[in-house]
Amino acid sequence: MVYDGAVKDQESAANTASASAAVSEASGDSPAASEAAAVSARPSARLPHDKRLGVRHPLKHRRFRAGGKMMVEPGGVPPAQAVAEGEEEEEASEVEEEEEASSTETDMQAADVEVSSAPAAGVQAMEVEGGEMEASPEPAVAVGVTELEAQPDEEDEVSSIAMAQGERKQEAAPATSAVLAVEAPKEKDQDKEREEKEKRDKERERQKERERVDEVGYMSGGWKSVDGSLNCGYSSFRGKRASMEDFYDIKSSKIDDKQISLFGIFDGHGGSRAAEYLKEHLFDNLMKHPEFMTDTKLAISETYRRTDSEFLDAERNSHRDDGSTASTAVLVGDHLYVANVGDSRAVISKAGKAIALSEDHKPNRSDERKRIESAGGIVMWAGTWRVGGVLAMSRAFGNRLLKQFVIAEPEIQEQEIDDELEFLIIASDGLWDVVPNEDAVALVKMEEEPEAAARKLTETAFSRGSGDNITCIVVKFQHDKPGGGSPSPSGDKS
Repeated sequence: MVYDGAVKDQESAANTASASAAVSEASGDSPAASEAAAVSARPSARLPHDKRLGVRHPLKHRRFRAGGKMMVEPGGVPPAQAVAEGEEEEEASEVEEEEEASSTETDMQAADVEVSSAPAAGVQAMEVEGGEMEASPEPAVAVGVTELEAQPDEEDEVSSIAMAQGERKQEAAPATSAVLAVEAPKEKDQDKEREEKEKRDKERERQKERERVDEVGYMSGGWKSVDGSLNCGYSSFRGKRASMEDFYDIKSSKIDDKQISLFGIFDGHGGSRAAEYLKEHLFDNLMKHPEFMTDTKLAISETYRRTDSEFLDAERNSHRDDGSTASTAVLVGDHLYVANVGDSRAVISKAGKAIALSEDHKPNRSDERKRIESAGGIVMWAGTWRVGGVLAMSRAFGNRLLKQFVIAEPEIQEQEIDDELEFLIIASDGLWDVVPNEDAVALVKMEEEPEAAARKLTETAFSRGSGDNITCIVVKFQHDKPGGGSPSPSGDKS
């Protein structure tokens, strides 16, 4: 085996001579020029590994071994003293070099990459003036084996931190303002929705205060017009159903010096939302119609269709498919208009006889079946006659999935109010399923007060086995009191 001492001495002598010549040529120049010359004298490329000897080149290894003990300026060369100390240490540990030859090469490469790729804070860059590169004065940087630790100027460090914080604040400010700009409309919408909800809740509470619910679960009450010509009572009972889907509405107003009274029964199916929506909006929409006083029938027909469309729009994002019937009576002056959608019903007693002012919209009605089949639907038996085997009525509000066949177009009948017209009964099918028209009229005649008559109707229907919600309104016409009277203690339902 050839010892590499001769190779080391020859290589070291050659490199030392070339470095000394470069330094001596630049000795007459400025210190900056000396440093530039030293940099140029530094070997530019990594010397090859001598594969014959199985060890690293002595000069490269000397730079690596001395790395942890030297103070080196970036771009400069190690001081001569440090190099000498490195050479002495190298000679003392030559045996260790041969054992660690394979691992030191990888470590040296990793240390070189880390130092060259991580610039120290506070180190000034090289400046170029007039095409000549000059190294500006730089602080010393300690070079460790694993990392490069900088010693920056304290003022520079503080200012750089302040600048970084300022930049972060400037970047965060527009984002914060944008968030506030987005949240402001949302908060306004939420406040508006909250106010509307509170208003509805208060109205419901006031309505409940005007109603009496006994221990059995009947809800009943009464109302009397200011002039005493109308006296009405209502009763509603959940019955055998698990939930209550019936709603009713009674309103009274004065438009163009004419007394307006409105009564409605809304029987929900598939949920209570559609029936509740009709209670809250149908009569309000009707009284706002521009043709309400001049062409009441047209106003009712258009208002029914529009309210149905508005309900479907309001529920377009809902997975429910609620529906509801609507049987309403509108009194304008001395005319009574009864409009019906679905299988709720309105019946009057005229000269002691029961007369239906509406006809149930059932799928097996010949005209209704023909209309449904012409629209592409089917009517089939499923316990009873149903549209598409699903819905047991041919007209209703809501029911989006069957809207092509199940319409909300009302059938309207007009009746003049005269001395022969005694009273009006409006009720959901929970009553009419078990109580015929004539029986209902006979039961009402047995009671003096309409509230007691309405209560008697619901109790009779339940006792006869009705399995549905039961709701009814009884309106009595007081022809002997055309201009007097006062509201009853039960309050005004308007």
